[in-house]
Amino acid sequence: MDTAKLRAWWWQRQGLDGSLAGRTAGDVLERAGWSRSVGGVGPYLTLFSRAGIGRVAAEQAAASLEIHELPSARGCTYVVPAADFALALKVGQGFGGDMNTARKLGVTDKEVDRLCGKVVSALAKETRGPSAWTARRAARPRSLR
Repeated sequence: MDTAKLRAWWWQRQGLDGSLAGRTAGDVLERAGWSRSVGGVGPYLTLFSRAGIGRVAAEQAAASLEIHELPSARGCTYVVPAADFALALKVGQGFGGDMNTARKLGVTDKEVDRLCGKVVSALAKETRGPSAWTARRAARPRSLR
């Protein structure tokens, strides 16, 4: 197959040809595929490059649960559309919740329990909306900063 033709097909299939302009964040991820996040900016770039969706609109889509970051394939986190929430969680089973690696690194159960308590406390103070990240950052206990 001609390499240029193959690249054009990939470009179109991923929605980089403008065909997703004006679509919702959920539509983009359903069509182009899940966006690996791992706490980075990848999902923002995915949504912007395919449909012109900016940060505020992406965060509103997440707040309304049109899209969500979930632990998923290969133990990584992905931003997925609502239609795929169950699938993402299913393929992520078996990758998380194992303390063996942490214990090998010298982390104790007591330390993890303490951290979990602080996370729950910080989440209880969380606000919704585009400024939620700033609120979460300010709510973190000093030991987590």
